[in-house]
Amino acid sequence: MWRLRAACNPPSQGGRVAFGGDSPPTHTMKGFFTTFLVVCAVLAAAWFGYEPYLKPLIDRIGGGSSLSDDNKVITKSTGTPTAPPVKPSSVPAKPAVLPTASAPTTPAPAPVATKSELELALEAKYPLPEILPLLTIVDQWRNVPPNAYPPEVTAKETIPFQLIINGQAVGSSNVAPGTPLKPVRLTGDQLTVASLANPGMSTQIAVGKTDFVERIEARYAQFVAAKLKDVEVKRERARQIIAADPARLAVLTGKPVPGAAPVSDGSDPRIAPVKESLRKGEAASVTLEEAKSFQWNGSEKVGGEYAGSYDTVTVHFEVATIFGRFPTEYKALLRGGKVVGWIDPISEDRI
Repeated sequence: MWRLRAACNPPSQGGRVAFGGDSPPTHTMKGFFTTFLVVCAVLAAAWFGYEPYLKPLIDRIGGGSSLSDDNKVITKSTGTPTAPPVKPSSVPAKPAVLPTASAPTTPAPAPVATKSELELALEAKYPLPEILPLLTIVDQWRNVPPNAYPPEVTAKETIPFQLIINGQAVGSSNVAPGTPLKPVRLTGDQLTVASLANPGMSTQIAVGKTDFVERIEARYAQFVAAKLKDVEVKRERARQIIAADPARLAVLTGKPVPGAAPVSDGSDPRIAPVKESLRKGEAASVTLEEAKSFQWNGSEKVGGEYAGSYDTVTVHFEVATIFGRFPTEYKALLRGGKVVGWIDPISEDRI
């Protein structure tokens, strides 16, 4: 084809004819151009994709920075050239030691205050009562002890009463809310109440419609508070006495009184007057049955209301109540073979 073109073209100036053998074929030029584009594309991709790796290589080959002086960035702050970057040392730097979070520390327990001999003796001589929970005493309100009943209750609504004589209803009346009534018996959730004005008139009412439970709870709370206060009053009284007469600490700590006999079961005839006094109820709030031990102390001098010299007997009691058992000690004062008074062994206050 190219020969035909040459034949058709007129000769150029100078008389020479341009033959096709003087220029490469067209398909050869196209292949070269295509190859050139492919190579350029590969080089461009390599440059943009792997520039961090090629740049150091180019710098080593070119012997300097890839940027010319004209391409350096100048900041607006000053014209002072920045310091050259510090070359890494050949000695590897030690890794920085980061502070580690310390493990949470458990706070030290507060030091327990050591109790003095006096306080320990007071706790032993006047222990806090171990009072039963109210729900245990009343068996979850299924079996309330009769001596736990309040002396009276009131109803929250009007109650109809009938007067029964020989099994026959002979009269009736209504009792207004708030009228005092006598609690007689609790069966399940039904409380039998009687009229205080006429005990022969009684009826049953749901216990929840009365203040029966509330009154027992209030009485229990008052009892507990009174017992705790009684113990603290005795302890404080003993503190005052021992502060005035430190020698009495021996009595509080249980050290034997000079001339005192060992704890006796009460068979000693010298104890007989003490037992008789307990039978007569001369010692308040305790009974002979609650006496657990007796100790003959011999003659000793006491102060307080009964100031003077007496033969004394210390009696240890365990008082039983519906609220629990409570230990206590009293001292009997004997003169002429008879008990003339009862006192607290430490405070010497009259019982």
